[in-house]
Amino acid sequence: MAVSIEEFSRIIIATLDLNFQILENFFTLLVVSATNSSLVSQGANLNFSNVWGLIYGGLVSNYWNSFAIHEVLNATQHNVSAMKNFSIAINYLGSNATTVFGDAEGTKGVTYLQKGIYDYLKSNPQEAENLASSLSRMFKAEVEFLIKLMGAVNTTFT
Repeated sequence: MAVSIEEFSRIIIATLDLNFQILENFFTLLVVSATNSSLVSQGANLNFSNVWGLIYGGLVSNYWNSFAIHEVLNATQHNVSAMKNFSIAINYLGSNATTVFGDAEGTKGVTYLQKGIYDYLKSNPQEAENLASSLSRMFKAEVEFLIKLMGAVNTTFT
């Protein structure tokens, strides 16, 4: 399947834009769910202390996942076959770095894609403006969420 770099870039930009909008909507939903007067009067509004509970749960899960990864890497050091595969993979990637990562001119690998995205944005200023607008709205929603979340610190952590 052949796709032009312009089409690929257009899809990447559209995906970024959509993801920014999704995050904006998610953070806005969290804030609105906490402050909506109908929900507040019913006692059904979002409690940011519970958001901290989700954050804590994610941290605990990541903590134990890190132990599992550590154990696997430690075992790899003591398994000649695993070390061989690891070494071969790193050597193969390193010997093909330009193919994978590209060059400074943006003619190969990842840099080719990045240059294509840059060129697309440069030649489509409206797309760049739309993306900037989505990014700034997402950032604003994140800040509003962060303010609410930090406002719950003293009532959450005793």
